[in-house]
Amino acid sequence: MKTKIISIALAVAVMLSAVALLSGCSDGEYPVEVANLKIESKPENIVVLDAPTADILIATGYDRYIVGRSDEVDQKSVEVAPSMGSSEKPDADKIIEVGADLVFAGPTIDESVKNKLSDKGIQVIKMSHGDTPKQVETNYITISKICGGTKTGAKNGEDTYNDLLDKMNNYKQQVNSRNSGILDTVCYLYTEDDQLRIMSNGTYGDMLLGYTGAVNVAVNITDNAVDVATLRVANPNFVFYADDATLKKIKSDATLAGLGAVKNGKILEVSIEEMSRPGNTSLEALEKMVYFMYPDLKPKSATAETTQPAKDSSASKTTATTATTATQAATAANSSKSVADKYKLTITSDLSLKQEDENDTVKAMQLRLYNIGYISDKDNVTGYYGEVTAEAVKKFQKRNGLKETGTADNATLVLLFDSSAKKAK
Repeated sequence: MKTKIISIALAVAVMLSAVALLSGCSDGEYPVEVANLKIESKPENIVVLDAPTADILIATGYDRYIVGRSDEVDQKSVEVAPSMGSSEKPDADKIIEVGADLVFAGPTIDESVKNKLSDKGIQVIKMSHGDTPKQVETNYITISKICGGTKTGAKNGEDTYNDLLDKMNNYKQQVNSRNSGILDTVCYLYTEDDQLRIMSNGTYGDMLLGYTGAVNVAVNITDNAVDVATLRVANPNFVFYADDATLKKIKSDATLAGLGAVKNGKILEVSIEEMSRPGNTSLEALEKMVYFMYPDLKPKSATAETTQPAKDSSASKTTATTATTATQAATAANSSKSVADKYKLTITSDLSLKQEDENDTVKAMQLRLYNIGYISDKDNVTGYYGEVTAEAVKKFQKRNGLKETGTADNATLVLLFDSSAKKAK
Protein backbone atom coordinates (compact mmCIF):
# COMPACT_ATOMS: atom_id res chain seq x y z
CA MET A 1 0.00 0.00 0.00
CA LYS A 2 2.82 2.37 0.87
CA THR A 3 4.48 1.74 -2.53
CA LYS A 4 1.19 2.44 -4.30
CA ILE A 5 0.75 5.75 -2.45
CA ILE A 6 4.28 6.84 -3.37
CA SER A 7 3.67 5.92 -7.03
CA ILE A 8 0.48 7.97 -7.13
CA ALA A 9 2.25 10.93 -5.51
CA LEU A 10 5.03 10.76 -8.10
CA ALA A 11 2.51 10.57 -10.94
CA VAL A 12 0.71 13.65 -9.62
CA ALA A 13 4.01 15.50 -9.26
CA VAL A 14 4.98 14.66 -12.86
CA MET A 15 1.56 15.78 -14.09
CA LEU A 16 1.79 19.10 -12.20
CA SER A 17 5.30 19.68 -13.53
CA ALA A 18 4.07 19.12 -17.09
CA VAL A 19 1.19 21.55 -16.56
CA ALA A 20 3.58 24.13 -15.10
CA LEU A 21 5.95 23.66 -18.03
CA LEU A 22 3.20 24.10 -20.61
CA SER A 23 1.68 27.09 -18.86
CA GLY A 24 5.15 28.59 -18.40
CA CYS A 25 5.75 28.81 -22.13
CA SER A 26 4.29 32.31 -22.10
CA ASP A 27 5.36 32.96 -18.49
CA GLY A 28 2.08 34.79 -18.07
CA GLU A 29 3.54 37.87 -19.78
CA TYR A 30 1.06 38.05 -22.67
CA PRO A 31 -1.59 38.92 -23.51
CA VAL A 32 -1.33 42.36 -21.91
CA GLU A 33 -4.53 44.25 -21.29
CA VAL A 34 -4.35 48.05 -21.21
CA ALA A 35 -7.58 50.00 -20.83
CA ASN A 36 -9.81 48.51 -23.55
CA LEU A 37 -6.92 47.10 -25.59
CA LYS A 38 -5.37 43.64 -25.58
CA ILE A 39 -1.81 43.13 -26.83
CA GLU A 40 -1.57 39.46 -27.70
CA SER A 41 2.20 39.18 -28.10
CA LYS A 42 5.43 41.08 -27.64
CA PRO A 43 5.75 43.85 -30.26
CA GLU A 44 8.86 43.53 -32.42
CA ASN A 45 8.52 46.55 -34.71
CA ILE A 46 7.38 49.76 -33.05
CA VAL A 47 6.65 53.14 -34.62
CA VAL A 48 6.59 55.96 -32.08
CA LEU A 49 4.86 59.19 -33.03
CA ASP A 50 4.74 60.75 -29.57
CA ALA A 51 7.93 62.40 -28.24
CA PRO A 52 7.26 61.92 -24.48
CA THR A 53 6.54 58.25 -25.14
CA ALA A 54 9.80 57.98 -27.08
CA ASP A 55 11.63 59.32 -24.02
CA ILE A 56 10.17 56.50 -21.92
CA LEU A 57 11.01 53.88 -24.57
CA ILE A 58 14.60 55.14 -24.60
CA ALA A 59 14.87 55.13 -20.80
CA THR A 60 13.45 51.60 -20.45
CA GLY A 61 15.57 50.18 -23.29
CA TYR A 62 12.65 49.31 -25.57
CA ASP A 63 13.82 51.81 -28.17
CA ARG A 64 15.67 48.89 -29.77
CA TYR A 65 12.33 47.88 -31.28
CA ILE A 66 11.71 51.26 -32.90
CA VAL A 67 11.57 51.04 -36.71
CA GLY A 68 10.01 54.45 -37.37
CA ARG A 69 9.22 57.77 -35.73
CA SER A 70 7.45 61.06 -36.34
CA ASP A 71 9.24 64.31 -37.17
CA GLU A 72 8.51 65.50 -33.63
CA VAL A 73 10.41 62.55 -32.15
CA ASP A 74 13.81 64.20 -32.48
CA GLN A 75 15.77 62.57 -29.67
CA LYS A 76 19.29 61.91 -30.95
CA SER A 77 19.39 58.28 -29.90
CA VAL A 78 16.49 57.33 -32.19
CA GLU A 79 17.11 59.66 -35.11
CA VAL A 80 18.51 56.75 -37.14
CA ALA A 81 14.94 55.48 -37.43
CA PRO A 82 13.18 56.79 -40.58
CA SER A 83 10.54 59.49 -40.32
CA MET A 84 6.91 58.55 -40.88
CA GLY A 85 5.81 62.21 -41.15
CA SER A 86 4.08 64.36 -38.57
CA SER A 87 2.73 63.06 -35.28
CA GLU A 88 -0.80 64.24 -36.06
CA LYS A 89 -1.02 62.95 -39.62
CA PRO A 90 1.74 60.42 -40.31
CA ASP A 91 2.12 58.53 -43.57
CA ALA A 92 0.13 55.33 -42.98
CA ASP A 93 1.65 53.63 -46.04
CA LYS A 94 5.18 54.18 -44.71
CA ILE A 95 4.20 52.74 -41.34
CA ILE A 96 2.80 49.67 -43.09
CA GLU A 97 5.92 49.33 -45.28
CA VAL A 98 8.34 49.23 -42.31
CA GLY A 99 6.42 46.27 -40.93
CA ALA A 100 5.14 47.94 -37.77
CA ASP A 101 3.03 45.79 -35.51
CA LEU A 102 2.38 48.53 -32.96
CA VAL A 103 2.21 52.33 -33.03
CA PHE A 104 2.49 54.64 -30.04
CA ALA A 105 0.60 57.79 -31.00
CA GLY A 106 -0.20 61.05 -29.29
CA PRO A 107 -3.73 62.12 -28.39
CA THR A 108 -4.14 64.14 -31.60
CA ILE A 109 -3.41 61.51 -34.26
CA ASP A 110 -5.69 61.74 -37.30
CA GLU A 111 -8.51 59.22 -36.94
CA SER A 112 -8.45 58.26 -40.63
CA VAL A 113 -4.78 57.27 -40.30
CA LYS A 114 -5.52 55.35 -37.11
CA ASN A 115 -8.38 53.48 -38.79
CA LYS A 116 -6.27 52.61 -41.86
CA LEU A 117 -3.56 51.13 -39.66
CA SER A 118 -6.08 49.25 -37.56
CA ASP A 119 -7.59 47.76 -40.72
CA LYS A 120 -4.13 46.36 -41.52
CA GLY A 121 -3.91 44.71 -38.12
CA ILE A 122 -1.52 47.31 -36.68
CA GLN A 123 -2.43 48.27 -33.13
CA VAL A 124 -2.44 52.00 -32.45
CA ILE A 125 -2.18 53.10 -28.83
CA LYS A 126 -3.01 56.73 -28.11
CA MET A 127 -0.94 57.86 -25.14
CA SER A 128 -2.09 60.62 -22.84
CA HIS A 129 0.70 62.88 -21.62
CA GLY A 130 1.70 62.57 -17.99
CA ASP A 131 1.09 66.00 -16.50
CA THR A 132 1.73 64.86 -12.93
CA PRO A 133 4.48 62.66 -11.48
CA LYS A 134 1.95 59.90 -10.76
CA GLN A 135 0.68 59.96 -14.35
CA VAL A 136 4.25 59.76 -15.63
CA GLU A 137 4.94 56.76 -13.40
CA THR A 138 1.78 55.10 -14.73
CA ASN A 139 2.94 55.72 -18.31
CA TYR A 140 6.31 54.12 -17.53
CA ILE A 141 4.62 50.97 -16.23
CA THR A 142 1.99 50.86 -18.98
CA ILE A 143 4.46 51.31 -21.86
CA SER A 144 6.85 48.78 -20.33
CA LYS A 145 4.04 46.23 -19.86
CA ILE A 146 3.15 46.58 -23.52
CA CYS A 147 6.76 46.16 -24.65
CA GLY A 148 8.03 43.67 -22.09
CA GLY A 149 5.08 41.82 -20.61
CA THR A 150 2.74 41.96 -17.64
CA LYS A 151 5.37 41.02 -15.05
CA THR A 152 8.83 41.64 -16.49
CA GLY A 153 7.82 44.78 -18.36
CA ALA A 154 5.88 46.28 -15.47
CA LYS A 155 8.83 45.76 -13.12
CA ASN A 156 11.23 47.27 -15.64
CA GLY A 157 8.99 50.33 -15.96
CA GLU A 158 8.70 50.77 -12.21
CA ASP A 159 12.43 50.27 -11.62
CA THR A 160 13.40 52.64 -14.43
CA TYR A 161 11.13 55.40 -13.13
CA ASN A 162 12.48 54.99 -9.60
CA ASP A 163 16.03 55.07 -10.97
CA LEU A 164 15.19 58.32 -12.76
CA LEU A 165 13.99 59.83 -9.48
CA ASP A 166 17.14 58.62 -7.71
CA LYS A 167 19.30 60.35 -10.31
CA MET A 168 17.29 63.55 -9.92
CA ASN A 169 17.56 63.33 -6.15
CA ASN A 170 21.35 63.15 -6.44
CA TYR A 171 21.35 66.67 -7.88
CA LYS A 172 19.11 67.90 -5.07
CA GLN A 173 21.39 66.40 -2.44
CA GLN A 174 24.40 68.12 -4.00
CA VAL A 175 22.59 71.45 -3.86
CA ASN A 176 21.39 70.89 -0.29
CA SER A 177 24.93 70.05 0.83
CA ARG A 178 26.23 73.17 -0.87
CA ASN A 179 23.57 75.56 0.45
CA SER A 180 23.40 74.20 4.02
CA GLY A 181 19.67 74.76 4.45
CA ILE A 182 19.41 78.07 2.57
CA LEU A 183 16.71 77.72 -0.10
CA ASP A 184 16.69 79.68 -3.33
CA THR A 185 13.43 80.37 -5.15
CA VAL A 186 12.68 79.71 -8.82
CA CYS A 187 9.86 79.89 -11.35
CA TYR A 188 9.24 78.58 -14.85
CA LEU A 189 7.34 80.69 -17.37
CA TYR A 190 5.94 79.66 -20.76
CA THR A 191 3.31 80.79 -23.23
CA GLU A 192 0.06 79.03 -24.07
CA ASP A 193 -2.57 80.46 -26.43
CA ASP A 194 -0.42 83.60 -26.52
CA GLN A 195 -0.82 84.00 -22.75
CA LEU A 196 1.99 83.94 -20.21
CA ARG A 197 1.77 80.90 -17.92
CA ILE A 198 3.65 79.65 -14.86
CA MET A 199 4.59 76.07 -13.98
CA SER A 200 2.19 75.40 -11.13
CA ASN A 201 1.99 73.04 -8.19
CA GLY A 202 1.59 69.28 -8.67
CA THR A 203 2.89 69.09 -12.24
CA TYR A 204 5.81 67.03 -13.50
CA GLY A 205 7.64 70.28 -14.25
CA ASP A 206 7.04 71.45 -10.67
CA MET A 207 8.65 68.22 -9.44
CA LEU A 208 11.61 68.91 -11.71
CA LEU A 209 12.03 72.41 -10.27
CA GLY A 210 11.93 70.90 -6.77
CA TYR A 211 14.86 68.65 -7.60
CA THR A 212 17.01 71.74 -8.20
CA GLY A 213 16.96 72.11 -4.43
CA ALA A 214 15.03 75.35 -4.76
CA VAL A 215 11.41 76.27 -4.01
CA ASN A 216 9.00 76.93 -6.85
CA VAL A 217 7.33 80.27 -6.06
CA ALA A 218 4.15 78.81 -7.57
CA VAL A 219 4.14 75.92 -5.09
CA ASN A 220 0.80 77.01 -3.65
CA ILE A 221 -0.73 77.92 -7.01
CA THR A 222 -2.90 75.41 -8.88
CA ASP A 223 -3.96 77.85 -11.62
CA ASN A 224 -1.18 78.37 -14.17
CA ALA A 225 -2.19 81.97 -14.96
CA VAL A 226 0.58 84.43 -14.14
CA ASP A 227 -0.12 86.86 -11.30
CA VAL A 228 2.42 89.62 -11.85
CA ALA A 229 1.87 91.12 -8.39
CA THR A 230 2.55 87.74 -6.72
CA LEU A 231 5.73 87.31 -8.74
CA ARG A 232 6.89 90.80 -7.78
CA VAL A 233 6.49 89.94 -4.09
CA ALA A 234 8.07 86.48 -4.46
CA ASN A 235 10.94 87.94 -6.52
CA PRO A 236 12.47 84.53 -7.43
CA ASN A 237 16.24 84.15 -7.39
CA PHE A 238 16.17 82.37 -10.77
CA VAL A 239 13.76 82.48 -13.69
CA PHE A 240 13.53 79.79 -16.36
CA TYR A 241 11.54 80.40 -19.54
CA ALA A 242 10.37 78.27 -22.46
CA ASP A 243 11.26 80.19 -25.62
CA ASP A 244 11.81 83.55 -27.30
CA ALA A 245 8.09 84.32 -27.27
CA THR A 246 8.04 83.89 -23.49
CA LEU A 247 11.16 86.01 -23.04
CA LYS A 248 9.60 88.76 -25.13
CA LYS A 249 6.54 88.82 -22.89
CA ILE A 250 8.71 88.92 -19.77
CA LYS A 251 10.74 91.87 -21.03
CA SER A 252 7.67 93.74 -22.28
CA ASP A 253 6.14 93.75 -18.79
CA ALA A 254 7.69 96.39 -16.56
CA THR A 255 7.15 94.42 -13.35
CA LEU A 256 8.56 91.16 -14.70
CA ALA A 257 11.46 92.92 -16.40
CA GLY A 258 12.24 94.48 -13.04
CA LEU A 259 12.59 91.18 -11.19
CA GLY A 260 16.03 90.76 -9.68
CA ALA A 261 16.70 87.54 -11.57
CA VAL A 262 15.91 89.20 -14.91
CA LYS A 263 17.98 92.30 -14.21
CA ASN A 264 20.95 90.28 -12.91
CA GLY A 265 21.01 87.76 -15.75
CA LYS A 266 19.85 84.84 -13.62
CA ILE A 267 17.40 83.78 -16.31
CA LEU A 268 17.79 80.75 -18.58
CA GLU A 269 15.90 79.25 -21.51
CA VAL A 270 14.74 75.67 -20.92
CA SER A 271 12.29 74.48 -23.57
CA ILE A 272 8.90 73.07 -22.67
CA GLU A 273 10.00 69.82 -24.35
CA GLU A 274 12.95 69.60 -21.96
CA MET A 275 10.61 70.09 -19.02
CA SER A 276 7.93 67.64 -20.14
CA ARG A 277 9.68 64.69 -21.79
CA PRO A 278 9.88 62.30 -18.84
CA GLY A 279 13.17 60.50 -19.38
CA ASN A 280 16.76 61.46 -20.10
CA THR A 281 15.53 64.71 -21.63
CA SER A 282 14.13 66.01 -18.35
CA LEU A 283 17.14 64.66 -16.46
CA GLU A 284 19.41 66.67 -18.75
CA ALA A 285 17.15 69.71 -18.24
CA LEU A 286 17.56 69.33 -14.48
CA GLU A 287 21.34 69.16 -14.81
CA LYS A 288 21.25 72.22 -17.05
CA MET A 289 19.28 74.21 -14.46
CA VAL A 290 21.35 73.08 -11.47
CA TYR A 291 24.68 73.89 -13.14
CA PHE A 292 23.34 77.27 -14.24
CA MET A 293 22.25 78.08 -10.70
CA TYR A 294 25.38 76.67 -9.05
CA PRO A 295 28.21 76.53 -11.59
CA ASP A 296 30.67 75.48 -8.88
CA LEU A 297 28.89 72.09 -8.75
CA LYS A 298 29.69 71.36 -12.37
CA PRO A 299 32.44 68.72 -12.67
CA LYS A 300 35.79 70.37 -13.32
CA SER A 301 36.87 67.71 -15.79
CA ALA A 302 35.23 65.21 -18.06
CA THR A 303 36.36 62.19 -20.02
CA ALA A 304 38.11 62.62 -23.34
CA GLU A 305 34.95 61.42 -25.05
CA THR A 306 32.69 64.14 -23.61
CA THR A 307 35.20 66.97 -23.93
CA GLN A 308 36.37 66.16 -27.46
CA PRO A 309 35.37 69.04 -29.75
CA ALA A 310 32.75 68.22 -32.34
CA LYS A 311 34.00 67.07 -35.70
CA ASP A 312 32.43 67.74 -39.09
CA SER A 313 29.42 65.43 -39.38
CA SER A 314 28.70 66.13 -43.02
CA ALA A 315 28.67 62.45 -43.97
CA SER A 316 25.46 61.69 -45.78
CA LYS A 317 22.80 59.69 -43.96
CA THR A 318 22.94 56.02 -44.83
CA THR A 319 19.99 54.14 -46.29
CA ALA A 320 18.70 50.69 -45.44
CA THR A 321 20.08 47.68 -47.26
CA THR A 322 21.20 44.14 -46.49
CA ALA A 323 24.92 43.89 -45.83
CA THR A 324 26.94 41.16 -47.47
CA THR A 325 30.63 40.38 -47.38
CA ALA A 326 31.72 37.03 -48.74
CA THR A 327 34.55 36.50 -46.27
CA GLN A 328 32.39 36.86 -43.18
CA ALA A 329 29.24 35.37 -44.67
CA ALA A 330 31.09 32.11 -45.19
CA THR A 331 31.69 31.81 -41.45
CA ALA A 332 28.12 32.60 -40.43
CA ALA A 333 25.43 30.00 -39.95
CA ASN A 334 22.94 29.50 -42.74
CA SER A 335 20.18 30.96 -40.59
CA SER A 336 22.06 34.22 -39.94
CA LYS A 337 21.30 37.41 -41.78
CA SER A 338 22.19 41.08 -41.68
CA VAL A 339 20.30 43.38 -39.35
CA ALA A 340 21.89 46.47 -40.88
CA ASP A 341 18.60 47.46 -42.46
CA LYS A 342 17.08 47.97 -39.02
CA TYR A 343 19.77 50.57 -38.38
CA LYS A 344 19.29 52.18 -41.79
CA LEU A 345 22.84 51.30 -42.70
CA THR A 346 24.58 50.24 -45.91
CA ILE A 347 27.77 48.25 -45.35
CA THR A 348 29.90 48.49 -48.46
CA SER A 349 33.01 46.39 -48.99
CA ASP A 350 35.28 49.35 -48.16
CA LEU A 351 33.41 50.69 -45.13
CA SER A 352 35.43 50.95 -41.92
CA LEU A 353 35.42 53.26 -38.89
CA LYS A 354 38.15 54.47 -36.57
CA GLN A 355 38.61 56.67 -33.51
CA GLU A 356 37.74 60.36 -33.93
CA ASP A 357 35.31 59.62 -36.76
CA GLU A 358 31.98 61.37 -36.20
CA ASN A 359 28.95 60.65 -38.37
CA ASP A 360 25.65 58.79 -38.51
CA THR A 361 27.38 55.51 -39.33
CA VAL A 362 29.30 55.69 -36.04
CA LYS A 363 26.02 56.32 -34.23
CA ALA A 364 24.41 53.29 -35.89
CA MET A 365 27.40 51.17 -34.84
CA GLN A 366 27.19 52.50 -31.27
CA LEU A 367 23.47 51.77 -31.14
CA ARG A 368 24.09 48.20 -32.27
CA LEU A 369 26.85 47.80 -29.65
CA TYR A 370 24.45 49.15 -27.03
CA ASN A 371 21.64 46.83 -28.08
CA ILE A 372 23.81 43.72 -27.72
CA GLY A 373 25.41 44.81 -24.47
CA TYR A 374 28.87 46.16 -25.28
CA ILE A 375 28.00 49.80 -24.53
CA SER A 376 26.23 50.00 -21.19
CA ASP A 377 25.22 53.66 -21.11
CA LYS A 378 22.88 54.94 -23.84
CA ASP A 379 24.34 58.43 -23.36
CA ASN A 380 27.46 57.16 -25.17
CA VAL A 381 25.48 56.71 -28.40
CA THR A 382 26.59 60.11 -29.68
CA GLY A 383 27.95 59.58 -33.18
CA TYR A 384 31.51 60.35 -32.02
CA TYR A 385 34.04 57.49 -31.99
CA GLY A 386 35.96 58.01 -28.76
CA GLU A 387 37.64 55.86 -26.11
CA VAL A 388 34.40 54.38 -24.77
CA THR A 389 33.42 53.22 -28.25
CA ALA A 390 36.90 51.84 -28.96
CA GLU A 391 36.80 49.76 -25.78
CA ALA A 392 33.35 48.45 -26.70
CA VAL A 393 34.63 47.45 -30.16
CA LYS A 394 37.59 45.64 -28.56
CA LYS A 395 35.26 43.68 -26.29
CA PHE A 396 33.08 42.76 -29.24
CA GLN A 397 36.09 41.67 -31.28
CA LYS A 398 37.40 39.50 -28.45
CA ARG A 399 34.03 37.87 -27.82
CA ASN A 400 33.53 37.16 -31.53
CA GLY A 401 36.98 35.83 -32.34
CA LEU A 402 38.37 38.87 -34.14
CA LYS A 403 41.66 40.65 -33.60
CA GLU A 404 41.30 43.17 -30.76
CA THR A 405 42.22 46.48 -32.37
CA GLY A 406 39.45 48.83 -31.24
CA THR A 407 39.09 49.86 -34.87
CA ALA A 408 35.88 48.87 -36.62
CA ASP A 409 37.29 47.48 -39.86
CA ASN A 410 35.02 46.02 -42.51
CA ALA A 411 35.10 42.48 -41.10
CA THR A 412 34.15 43.79 -37.66
CA LEU A 413 31.23 45.82 -39.01
CA VAL A 414 29.89 42.97 -41.11
CA LEU A 415 29.92 40.58 -38.15
CA LEU A 416 28.58 43.22 -35.77
CA PHE A 417 25.49 43.72 -37.92
CA ASP A 418 24.98 40.02 -38.54
CA SER A 419 22.27 38.26 -36.55
CA SER A 420 24.86 35.64 -35.51
CA ALA A 421 26.94 38.22 -33.61
CA LYS A 422 27.57 37.11 -30.03
CA LYS A 423 26.12 39.38 -27.37
CA ALA A 424 28.18 40.57 -24.43
CA LYS A 425 28.28 38.19 -21.49
